[in-house]
Amino acid sequence: MAIDKSIFWNINETLTHSEGLFFVITGTRGCGKSFGCKKKAIENFIKKGEQFGYIRRYEKDLDEAYKEFFRDIVDEFRDYEFKIEGRKFYCRIKPEDEKEKWTDDEVCGYAFVLSTASNKKSIPYPKITMLIYDEFMLDKVNSNQRYIPNEPISLLNLYETVARPGTGHPRVVLFMLGNNTSVNNPFWYFFDLQLPTKQDKNGKWIWKHPTKPIIVENAINPAFIEAKRATEFGAITAGTSYDAYSMDNKFINDTDTFIEKRSPIARFYFSFIYKNKKYGVWADFLAGLMWVSEKVDPGYPLVYSLTMQDHSPNTLFLKNRSTATPFRKFIDAYQNGCVRFESQMIKGACYEIIKMVMNL
Repeated sequence: MAIDKSIFWNINETLTHSEGLFFVITGTRGCGKSFGCKKKAIENFIKKGEQFGYIRRYEKDLDEAYKEFFRDIVDEFRDYEFKIEGRKFYCRIKPEDEKEKWTDDEVCGYAFVLSTASNKKSIPYPKITMLIYDEFMLDKVNSNQRYIPNEPISLLNLYETVARPGTGHPRVVLFMLGNNTSVNNPFWYFFDLQLPTKQDKNGKWIWKHPTKPIIVENAINPAFIEAKRATEFGAITAGTSYDAYSMDNKFINDTDTFIEKRSPIARFYFSFIYKNKKYGVWADFLAGLMWVSEKVDPGYPLVYSLTMQDHSPNTLFLKNRSTATPFRKFIDAYQNGCVRFESQMIKGACYEIIKMVMNL
């Protein structure tokens, strides 16, 4: 049965936002994120001789993925053949002699392991113009999965190794691809990202960072969702939380529990800094509730720092929560179910903070 390809994610429409350097693409499984990027990367090589880089987090992740890298794409390029060898991807027009040796001129891309990418700092990649970081968001339900410590920094280091900004190297566009698992991840915090709330001229759900060349897209195509929902698998998952994730592009690990805007009569209580970001704690003691917000009172002097990296002359370093009365009351309120968060990102950050502070 012929498949209507228009229901899948269209990378060319996304690239009409030419001001973007980093493209963060989230979306339901099977909507064409990885396929679209691979096809574009191969087209760039065939038409312009440009190479790509394919990134996975750990060696095991790459070993499982890169060996089958071309499997779903070969039918798009019937006159070409592909090969993978030694962390290199090859592409060429099918030769008359099947035994003809492959050459370095036929290298179309390279595979990178992010956790060990610092070992490649001295290696030049002058023809790479596209990087693909696949599965950049983890499914926290699987407790065996872990982000690399300071993972956004590791990715930026790899990007700089490849792109060599300021040296005349061709512009390198980065695609970060992920299924909708949770916005509570290091990249959302580090780059201060947000999910799209409106559509562009092509009907794409796009958010543009106000100060950085970063585009976030939630790949939603109603036609694809309906086609997927009409399958036997769709019938099995209908009405479940997995249906909201797999079909409706809802982030499966993000619930709205404790998400709430603060009361208009709540008063500012104190602020704290975590990972270089300041949060405000507001309280309505009559209602018995506290809220954590990005809104702070800059004139209020009580500011806690939670890590040595966040500590400065104008903050109080939280060494022991029992001696910091306002923070202790905040933790007590949380344990009693009396703390609310104004966004998913704040909620995720606070969960990290509370787990850390409980050990002080």
